[in-house]
Amino acid sequence: MASSLIRGRYLLSPASGGETTALTDGAVYQEDGVIREVGSWEDLRGRYQPDEELGGPGYAIIPGLVNSHHHGRGVTTLQMGTCDDCLELWILDGWGRRPYDHYLMTLYTALNMLESGTTTVMYNHPQMATATLREDVDAVLRGFRDAGMRVAFSSYFRNQNRVVYAADQDFLSGLPSDLGESVNRHLAATDMTDDEYFAFFAETYDRYNSDPSGKLRVLLSPSNVQWNSDEFLQRTREAALRYNTPIHMHLVESNYQKAFGLRTWGKTPVEHLADLEFLGPELSCAHAVWLTERDIDLLAGAGATVCHNASSNLRLKNGIAPVNPMLARGLNVAMGTDSTAINDDDDLLQEMRLVSRLHRQPGIGAPAITSEQVLAMATANAAAPTGFAGEIGVLEPGRRADMLLVRLSDLEDPYLEPDLPPLEAVLGRAKSRDIAAVIVDGEVLTRDGSHQRVDKDEIRRELREQLSRPAEPQTLETRRMAARLRPYAEEFYRAWADESGGPPTGAPHYVYNSRT
Repeated sequence: MASSLIRGRYLLSPASGGETTALTDGAVYQEDGVIREVGSWEDLRGRYQPDEELGGPGYAIIPGLVNSHHHGRGVTTLQMGTCDDCLELWILDGWGRRPYDHYLMTLYTALNMLESGTTTVMYNHPQMATATLREDVDAVLRGFRDAGMRVAFSSYFRNQNRVVYAADQDFLSGLPSDLGESVNRHLAATDMTDDEYFAFFAETYDRYNSDPSGKLRVLLSPSNVQWNSDEFLQRTREAALRYNTPIHMHLVESNYQKAFGLRTWGKTPVEHLADLEFLGPELSCAHAVWLTERDIDLLAGAGATVCHNASSNLRLKNGIAPVNPMLARGLNVAMGTDSTAINDDDDLLQEMRLVSRLHRQPGIGAPAITSEQVLAMATANAAAPTGFAGEIGVLEPGRRADMLLVRLSDLEDPYLEPDLPPLEAVLGRAKSRDIAAVIVDGEVLTRDGSHQRVDKDEIRRELREQLSRPAEPQTLETRRMAARLRPYAEEFYRAWADESGGPPTGAPHYVYNSRT
């Protein structure tokens, strides 16, 4: 039975009761990937004889970080040629990205995430070619397995409004005939019936949810309310209850998505989901930027989770989510990078710093997110919707031994006030280079940024070689088609600009986002 004793000058962790544990000269003793005891180093070292000792007085220990929303692109969308833009146009531009090796891409993004302390990811697989879907999913999950990460996997599905937020054929009928035919051919490659999706989910669940590693969970994923019929959403809810598995979806990411709800049902998308009895503790919603106060109350009352993606929301022109009101109402808020982090990498530490700075409202006494809340959003809160709830996110006996050792030397150089709370120092100054070890299930996966299982340089070399080849004719044709389609999409959304409860000029975001 493999065992280790991990020591830190500080041990910082959310606790099950909602408070934060902060031990000085603390330690974690783990056996066979399970935390057996947390306490003072003096006490634990006198009672245990571990196979290995890690850390020391020059380190801080925090739980492994949980990225609650990610699409698995290690080579980013920007690197693949899609410039940041308004979400709805960015999606269309992305149709022209070249194909890639799913195994290599997943392994590369997993290694990037591990370097910055992410030990668990909620991976949301994009809807791609139906003909190779099973093969692609197998490659993705093999990539995460070989990296050693924990993954909550879902494959999202859209069955309507796939070009703009209107019926596909209604919109395409207004295009030049040759362009409409090209778009139809493009959509046909990813066509799947509702029955086929649920059969695919069941097959994936049966094959992977009981993976012997214990590091894999399979979730359901309707893509969003405007992209899925009510019938599909209701079947999803029934399947989630039947399989006892979570649901992960996008929700009111943009002002146009909120406007879709007001146009279609005369109410917000969240209110519509409440009418469908879709809201519940098994549901996690990525983004949720354009929420009203009533929306927040409905989500909080249902026990749902919002997966906040601050960088992505900024980069794709969606605004700033009302995180402080969410937290104030008791809504569980997690954190993710959405594969579009602020530095165009997968650095969740950097995302934590952005979140801690972004949600500080102007004025003395105005709401401001705390460091304890930020840590929880990237650990305990983010663990809740993954299917690993109760196993990860907190350093307590009985949990899986997922944690980070953060080297303190650079944080303190040339000086750090001794009375500064240690969590403030870690969140305010730590970078991925300061992570001395990343531990998952008691196994050290990285030491000083060096991966112990996989040669990252070799993976990067293979990706460079593959992606440097000339784009295939089909890819170039799709890019031309998307470029022709873009102005028609722009024209479609122009009429929606004033229908989303958008901001009066200069209004603070937290004010206008509460409007119905």
